[in-house]
Amino acid sequence: MDEYNIISMGDNCMVAEILKDLGMRKCSYPFDWITHVHYFTATNINYNFEMVDKLMQGNFDVNDFLGNALTSNPQCYNNIWFPHENEETVEETVNKYKRRFQRLREDISSKKNIFIFLTRHYVMEESAFDKIVEQVLSYNKNNKIIYIYGSAHDYMHKQKYKVCVAYQHLFYDVSKLTPAMEYDYNYYRPLVKTYISELFAFLKQQNE
Repeated sequence: MDEYNIISMGDNCMVAEILKDLGMRKCSYPFDWITHVHYFTATNINYNFEMVDKLMQGNFDVNDFLGNALTSNPQCYNNIWFPHENEETVEETVNKYKRRFQRLREDISSKKNIFIFLTRHYVMEESAFDKIVEQVLSYNKNNKIIYIYGSAHDYMHKQKYKVCVAYQHLFYDVSKLTPAMEYDYNYYRPLVKTYISELFAFLKQQNE
């Protein structure tokens, strides 16, 4: 799988952090460090892919994506939270996102990509997931998706996903959440990291 580029699509910073820890994150993309304001009961995954669609069609403006988030407290806009922006000026942050979106556009246009994303407690509708699959394959028929989810998605076993989707249900027990997020950091993230590491080791072995 070395010929594939990896794009983190969220829905929070967990995927980007794990890819970085594993030495698999080669650059920054726009959705690495953002999340939905209601990140357990909702997701920004569908919104992120809508932004990608606009980007690839040439209808995207980074200012519409950021809105007034960078001058708000907390840094939120359109139900998207930007918790990690600490540049000295708004202009610096805007320019950073311009670079990230430009990089994303170039990489989608020129490379075979694996789009990887995660939801913890949210269950994505089958029709919404089908739309994402169709979109990803429209850029390159060899593109792949890795979807990790904390609540069961009963439709994922269907034959239509076999060629392009790797999926894994890693149960997320919301009853164990505390304000300090110990369960998330000490249990769930290591679990996801192990899955991603083992998956790519298996894929590499299969291609040797």
